[in-house]
Amino acid sequence: MNNSSRYFFSLISDALWHNNDALPKDLNETETEELLALAKQQAVSGLVLDALVRNDVRIPKLYIGKVLGRQKTIKRNCNVVNKGVVSLNQLFCKSGVKYVVVKGQAVASYYPEPILRQAGDVDYYCDSLNFGKSLKVLKDLWGIELEREKSHYHVHCKYDGVIYEGHFMLATLYNKRKDSYWQHLLDNDEGATVNVAGSLISTLSPTLHVFYIFLHLFNHLIALGVGLRQFCDMAVMLHYAKNEIDMNALREHLQEFGLEKAYRACGIILVDYLCLPEESLGYKLTDSDRKYGKKILEVVFYRGNMGHYNKRGGFKGWKHKIESVFIKFSHFIKFMPLAPSFSCGWLWYEIKRSV
Repeated sequence: MNNSSRYFFSLISDALWHNNDALPKDLNETETEELLALAKQQAVSGLVLDALVRNDVRIPKLYIGKVLGRQKTIKRNCNVVNKGVVSLNQLFCKSGVKYVVVKGQAVASYYPEPILRQAGDVDYYCDSLNFGKSLKVLKDLWGIELEREKSHYHVHCKYDGVIYEGHFMLATLYNKRKDSYWQHLLDNDEGATVNVAGSLISTLSPTLHVFYIFLHLFNHLIALGVGLRQFCDMAVMLHYAKNEIDMNALREHLQEFGLEKAYRACGIILVDYLCLPEESLGYKLTDSDRKYGKKILEVVFYRGNMGHYNKRGGFKGWKHKIESVFIKFSHFIKFMPLAPSFSCGWLWYEIKRSV
């Protein structure tokens, strides 16, 4: 690990926990360029830039304007998405649509500085009864025409500059019995509320939410790749919501789905690199966990956020599909031992979807 990588983790750790530990006093041009590129690739620019500015880390003058400008843009985008969450909440509450916001701004509310989490789209979930109702409300009151996409379990729309992703299925475990168990957990979740831009927004209970964030993270990891932002989300929820998380229930969920080993391996990133206290993870980590944790980190750094990086440029059509298949299969081989049942189910699902 070079200086840039070490500084990268120390800056993120400071942004997450305000621990001011092992921070650089100054950065040269190469280190600054590498840090900014890493932060962008991993979708954690808001955290890295905050730690640089708040701790008065000296950087070359030609980067000062770039850092401050990027920081301002991230905060502005976050405010726009926050406004979108509040608007959706007002729309659905007024119309009697039961829903929960997941990930994104709901998780950002647990960060020390929510506005620093790089905002994306707004993900929300409705059960089967309310999903159809939500589509009608969006059409009647926002003028958005949407159709249910059975193969993807969600719909997309854009309104007032914000992308919304509505889910009628939050996740699949690639097994009918496990999918039924997961749906039972969702249907019986007591839920929670979080503060987004001064409004109380419905979301999952912290226990189920952190499990879902991990499930989403691991699913993307074994597909095309995942960014460090998803690990930061997990770390922040595990730590700042620890008094509301039922750790025994979380462990039961992981055991039920055969994901304990995968959770512990991902936990290496949280504990060894992001400085989450090990007790907040809920498991004692082993050398075997660290071996796989390093493999996960390699993919995270190489593929970047949602696997967008280090692909052959310009591939389209069948060439793009072949490249994606190769990446997915190589990730399957690498991570299958962490969750054999889940991974094999995922691979079979991918094969059926591509034929």
